[in-house]
Amino acid sequence: MNGVVPLNDPTAHAEVVAIRNACQNLATFDLSGSVIFTSCEPCPMCLSAIWWARIEKIYFCNTRDDAAAAGFDDAAIYCEISKSLPERTLPIEQLSCEGACKAFRDWLGSEKKVAY
Repeated sequence: MNGVVPLNDPTAHAEVVAIRNACQNLATFDLSGSVIFTSCEPCPMCLSAIWWARIEKIYFCNTRDDAAAAGFDDAAIYCEISKSLPERTLPIEQLSCEGACKAFRDWLGSEKKVAY
């Protein structure tokens, strides 16, 4: 169930809520072998979450065009993510941080890391 309004959480789309619940109930972040059923073609955020959860197939009814007609138009997001960073309308600036890569190096060298 979509929790955006009741939870005041813009990330609580039904697909994300379902993934969170499944992961919590199954005690895993890897939903390989799972499928997801949703009322509409997933938005870019939900599609990313589905990929990260390793869900193997998506079943949906309404298209992104149907969603746009109902006031949920993700066309601008799809357009934006295909652009290079300097071309995007939402300013994104890469900072030069000396220690930024250290976290990745530490993770790669850790014996306790869990790849996801």
